[in-house]
Amino acid sequence: MTDGLAWMGEHWYSGAVVKDGMLSDISLTAVRGVDPVDFAVRLGADRTAAEHPPLFKDFDRLSVDLGDSVAMFGRAGEWSYVLEVERSTWHLVLLDRLGQDTLLGPGEELVCLDRFLDEEPWVCRVDAVGEVGAGGLGDSLLESAVAVEDRLGTFAGLDAAMRRAGAVRDTFPGCEDPEDEAEELAKRLFAAVGEELGLSLPRREIELGLLPAVHLPSPV
Repeated sequence: MTDGLAWMGEHWYSGAVVKDGMLSDISLTAVRGVDPVDFAVRLGADRTAAEHPPLFKDFDRLSVDLGDSVAMFGRAGEWSYVLEVERSTWHLVLLDRLGQDTLLGPGEELVCLDRFLDEEPWVCRVDAVGEVGAGGLGDSLLESAVAVEDRLGTFAGLDAAMRRAGAVRDTFPGCEDPEDEAEELAKRLFAAVGEELGLSLPRREIELGLLPAVHLPSPV
């Protein structure tokens, strides 16, 4: 059973804590057409550990160094994904290598929804020819400060989905309490990404820590 992605955005600011799994502050990185174990290894995981992983709820998270990540990982349709709290290891690797290596091979696609150092979600989409589009909460992928190419129409498609969902500020319908605007935009952003890319993840298993887990060392 899967539950889309909107629930992740809904709890982005909630600060809700669950005992064994994840609920708030979840950063998602997903790649299309890559084996989940292979993707975890690219992010720094030990292959043997990734091939025989414990459940997240059973992982001794206090044993890893401060700054490292303990990630849940799995597959959803054509996508393999990792889930981390507060920041994405993929984004850290990208920044550490100054954009020269995004951990993707030819023809592979990626999407990342990351909290990183900001309170708001940052969305990044890499298409099958290696072009990159990114934006902050409420931003259009097609109206960023840095012009993006879109030979495949990937960014236009996601941007249109975000606009239909009201996740771009000029299509956002507003909310009763202005203080809830960021949380509502985050919910709509996660929902749009899930619907456009066909990504739906199991909320119960994630909250209860019932997905496999792997240690990802910090690349910085």
